[in-house]
Order: sequence, then structure tokens, then C-alpha cells
Amino acid sequence: MSQTPPPNDPYGTEPGAPAPHGAEPGSPTSDPALHPHDPFAYDDSTRQAPAPQAQQPPAPQPSAPQPSAGTYDAPAGGYAAPGAAGASAQSGHSPYGAPHTAPAGDGPDQPAPGTKGVYEGPLSGQPLSRSDSRMWALFSQLAVVLGHVVSWGFLGWVGPLIIFMMYKDRDRFVRFHAAEALNGAIAVVIAQIVLGILITIFGVVTLGFGFALYPLVGLPALVQLIFSIIGAVKANQGEYWAYPVNIRLVK
Repeated sequence: MSQTPPPNDPYGTEPGAPAPHGAEPGSPTSDPALHPHDPFAYDDSTRQAPAPQAQQPPAPQPSAPQPSAGTYDAPAGGYAAPGAAGASAQSGHSPYGAPHTAPAGDGPDQPAPGTKGVYEGPLSGQPLSRSDSRMWALFSQLAVVLGHVVSWGFLGWVGPLIIFMMYKDRDRFVRFHAAEALNGAIAVVIAQIVLGILITIFGVVTLGFGFALYPLVGLPALVQLIFSIIGAVKANQGEYWAYPVNIRLVK
């Protein structure tokens, strides 16, 4: 029997049958011209092996999560809870751990040795801040100026007396300036009364000619007006400044 494959065999031979006699290994199993669409027209040995794939880098090992952009590490002391800042401010401590001392109630500068009129006793009231201390010391001196302008020197003691009574036990710096202004105003009133009496007597003795000296009654008020302006500048600078001339009944 002839082994020639049937003419209608698309593969040229039966599957699994040996190659025809004389065929070389790797030769087509059927004629490609006859079977152009035969995927098996060539032996599998003639197919090229697929190109080796590039070696993939090793997969990264999982690591600790990194902080994302916009975040930052918490401070060692932790964060203060809401409202802690206000509580810390009231307690005198900083919310970040550093101690915060309240401003001293006494004036910004210590009085120079030998300064007259400085009260050296203890203070029992709530101390003032430095800014408030300067402000009220300044007002105590300016109150003298206002009183002298309004009453020609007779009411210059009213403002310093009020400030002295309010802050004499709370702040040594305010107490010093208020007492200095108050003592100066009291000295002005005493001096004006004495001058008024003397000028009146002199006017009577001179048959009225001495009454022309009455404008001198305002001289003590003018002197203290100058002193109080200097004292206001010194108080604003945080300095203890005593009047060059004063009776200092109040300390």
C-alpha cells in the first residue's frame, strides 16, 4: 500500500506519524505553498525560543511608614490640650515647658542709693505689671499739672492723693511718684498760704502798696509745675526721681 498522504490532508501527514522518508529534521511537515495558513507547516524545532526576559529587581522590603508632606514630629513634651495656653498664662508657666515669670510689680529700675522718699516697707496688694506701674506713676505727676492749671495751684494734690490711696500697697514705684507729687502739692498749698498772709501784712503796713506782690503767691505752684513735668518724664522712663525741694509728709 502506498503511504502518500491524501491530497486533502491539510497537515500532509497524520498527527503523530513519522516524517516522510528523506525528510530532514526541521523541514516543514507540509508544503507552505499549499497550506499558507497552516500554523504547523514547520516543525516545532524550527521555532525560535522566546527571548529571555530582563531580570526584575528584587521587591523592596516593607519599612516603617514615613511622615507625609506637611506633617512634623510632635515635640517631646506633647501638645497642650485646648485651653491649656490660657491656664498656663494664668498659672505663670509657659505651655511649652519653659517657666515664665510674671513681671515684677516694682518699677523697672531700682532707686539709687540715698534716694529720698522711697518706702522700704512690705507691700501687701496685688503687684502691677511694669507697663501699668509706669503708666500710673506718670499719671500721678500729670495730675499735679492738671490741678495747678485748673485751680492756680490749690488743687494739685487731689489727683496724686487718689492714685496714692489706690496703689500705695500694690506698687512701690507708683507709691514713690504719687507720694512725691502729693507732698509737693501739699508744700505748694502751705507755701501759698504763708505767702498770702505775709503779703497781706506787708500790704497793710505799706498802705496798700504791698498788695502788688500778690502774684508771687503763684510762684510755688509754678516751681512744682516744673518739677512735676520732669517727674512725669522720669516716671515714663522708669526712674526714681525725687523733687529737689519737698517736705515729704507722706512716704
